[in-house]
Amino acid sequence: MKIIFDLDGTLICAKKRLYELFCDLIETKELTFDSYWKLKFLGNTNQDILKNEFKYSEKKIEFFINAWMLKIENDKYLEMDTLIDGVDNFLCEISKGNQLYICTARQSFTQAVKQLNKLGILGFFQEVFVTNQKFTKKELLINSDLKFSIEDLFVGDTGHDIITGRELGMKTCAVLSGFMSKERLELYSPDFIVKDVTGLKI
Repeated sequence: MKIIFDLDGTLICAKKRLYELFCDLIETKELTFDSYWKLKFLGNTNQDILKNEFKYSEKKIEFFINAWMLKIENDKYLEMDTLIDGVDNFLCEISKGNQLYICTARQSFTQAVKQLNKLGILGFFQEVFVTNQKFTKKELLINSDLKFSIEDLFVGDTGHDIITGRELGMKTCAVLSGFMSKERLELYSPDFIVKDVTGLKI
């Protein structure tokens, strides 16, 4: 079986990185970690939070977004990421009888691979696909040499991941370890929903 994993929120927890960069860019921690993520789980984007909670103008929001994209994959922030509990052992087991891949919407292939290596899980994957903000995940996978079927599985934490897997003819699994609530993920009708990837029965 081929199993495609999203990265942020699926294999790693990036919540600290995203919160700390948000606070650094607005130069305050007036919004607590829990409050920030409560707003995110309700479906608010950073733009929504800046506008509604901090009364940012459109110009200030645009400046924030540009700065965010420049810094979000810097070493300083990537070092804040951690593996979802149990992911390393889980990958070790399922890699024995399946072909594992990563497909992520990161900007930098080099930074993604460096982080995976540092976290000790790079060796479990046949290939790492990174959109570089130039392609969609679907386009990347269609243009690869891989062929997918209903026997294969796409695992991610967003509705976009579920749609991508379905459009490629794969089964889909949503995880609750990322940035969307169970209620929001259910709207995309994944084949499975689990607390995190370690709950997958392969």
